[in-house]
Amino acid sequence: MTDFFHATMQNLLGRIKRAPALLCLLILAVIQPMPAQAVSIQDERELGERLLVLIRKEFKLLDEPDISTYIRALGKEVLDVAGPQPFNYHFFVINNREFNAFAAPSGLIFIHSGLIEASDSEGELLSVMAHEVGHAASRHYADRTDKMQRINLGATALALAGMILGGGSALGEAVVAGSLAGGATAALQFSRQDEEEADRLAWKWMHEMGRDPAEMLGMLRKMRNISRFRRAQLPPYLLTHPEPEQRLSYIEDRLHMEGLPTRPQPRLSDADFEFQFHRVRQRIFALTRSPQELLPALQHRLRGGDDAPEVFMARFGLSQVYLAERQYDKAIAELNKVIDRFPQQAILLADLAIIQFEAGRHETALGNMAQAIKREPDNPYILFHRARIYQQLGQLAAALPIYERLLTMTPDHSRLHFRYGQARSDLGDRAAGHYHLGLYHWYEGDARMASHHLNEAIRLDPANEEGTIGRLARAQLASIARLEK
Repeated sequence: MTDFFHATMQNLLGRIKRAPALLCLLILAVIQPMPAQAVSIQDERELGERLLVLIRKEFKLLDEPDISTYIRALGKEVLDVAGPQPFNYHFFVINNREFNAFAAPSGLIFIHSGLIEASDSEGELLSVMAHEVGHAASRHYADRTDKMQRINLGATALALAGMILGGGSALGEAVVAGSLAGGATAALQFSRQDEEEADRLAWKWMHEMGRDPAEMLGMLRKMRNISRFRRAQLPPYLLTHPEPEQRLSYIEDRLHMEGLPTRPQPRLSDADFEFQFHRVRQRIFALTRSPQELLPALQHRLRGGDDAPEVFMARFGLSQVYLAERQYDKAIAELNKVIDRFPQQAILLADLAIIQFEAGRHETALGNMAQAIKREPDNPYILFHRARIYQQLGQLAAALPIYERLLTMTPDHSRLHFRYGQARSDLGDRAAGHYHLGLYHWYEGDARMASHHLNEAIRLDPANEEGTIGRLARAQLASIARLEK
């Protein structure tokens, strides 16, 4: 290793001395210098897997089936116009209030919850997702890695880890601070070129999706305001995006050239209302903030009596706050108003059933859940909570096939593995129970507990090495060992 790399590592270790030892070791494993050669598709897949492990340890993912399903659907909308891709894309929402999103190697796209909360429309959110897919589709990560290697291998490894962990992660900020010196700082110019290309692709895809490209300006204006605030606190080279003013000018020029307005077109009726976007946004607020923080804001939003759909959806937020506070009658009353306003939305019946079940009104809850399933039989959120209700009522024979169907639809949903593992254990299949609990802990970022349960699954598998569970558990343990080394 070079003297620079040794010095940078000492700087880094000094900054993260309070971090958990296991996490420090993981970072050092991920950031080992890569060979100075072109980054292949397989190399990028391997790096993506390793970084996903690190992100799961450092951040909390919002692994809720309704949120995940919605974000995946938006991602598919982009991919349908982007054409054939070298990777299978995966979209994640991180529980973090930073206004941020990033593309990691091999088609991993991460959106911070704070960015969704700051979005005023689905188009604004989609424009950011299209921009990040543009990075992944163009293989900017691999290109940047290859070019930075030619400057300094140690700085390259540290800067890449910092880029992934930065933005809300104290540990990531320490990695970034430890890497931004010498050639690594100069190499950030490549990132600015990548951002311009990602903007061009996002513009093109917004057109092809039939979306309003002026929505891109809304997010860039927010980014400009945030960067102005940050500029007083951070040196310019710590900004991970180029100057928003430059990007705004490019998009505005394109709009003028095509004779398009620079403001999104107004939505004039309930038929234009983006219900799923506003529901998911309220769900994210409820999952990431305390009831004490949310309640006055939602009540203030409704105080003016505005009956516009986006204002009315504050009532859905209130139902979630009252549910968290176990004020079930108030929660049901608010949600029934939302159902009256949007009677075609089957997912609201599932939301109502969840509250009714928590209130002890089990039969009514099952009836509403059955209606929701009848209207949307393939909705993972409705299916998961129906199975969960059956399980909590002790009706495992009804819950199990629903869970097994969901395992084919959402195989990396951590709480699904937790619930299914519990159900299998309660039915006497402790090997399968431990196996799925192992997957739950792995997806939650806890490799130690994952390995414990997987080893128990191997020990308890009746046929030992011959059994399916034993083989699956061994394969998963081998994968963990490879990614953790």
